[in-house]
Amino acid sequence: MNICNEGAIIAARREAKSVTVVDFEQATERVIGGIERKLPQSTQERKTVAYHEAGHAVAGWFSKHAAPLIKLTIIPRAKGSLGFAQYLPDEVSLYTEEQLEDMITVALGGRIAEELFFNRITTGASDDLKKVTQIANGMVTEFGLSPKLGTLNYSQDGGYQKNYSQKTNKVID
Repeated sequence: MNICNEGAIIAARREAKSVTVVDFEQATERVIGGIERKLPQSTQERKTVAYHEAGHAVAGWFSKHAAPLIKLTIIPRAKGSLGFAQYLPDEVSLYTEEQLEDMITVALGGRIAEELFFNRITTGASDDLKKVTQIANGMVTEFGLSPKLGTLNYSQDGGYQKNYSQKTNKVID
């Protein structure tokens, strides 16, 4: 619904009589990534963002269980991103261990590309690292995918009191 409304607004701004596929594509980017920002970026910053986003795409291409890439952009957006990769939405609610591992691989692809091509890393991967940490933590504490801990749930459900020992906490870490 938001994409349809946004597409209609984009078409209306150019005084069009109908909404085109290009309007819907622009609307999709705006809904997913936010409003385009005009940031003063150096050539090196833009190159870094391009390689970072390409790193996600390449990692996804070689990951057997990764979601298919639809679009990749290095246009800065209002939601804080300097670029983003758009993937085909998942229709599944159950993930295998291999799918979760491939999600981690794809998320780290950008940071690895920066390191490989520029021999340095930037703060551009902060959101990727949050995502990876959340997935890995879930694999260990919620989904029982740790061989060392077995098929138990160690999530804390919003509380600060841990229902396991310090020794178990070290294994989780």
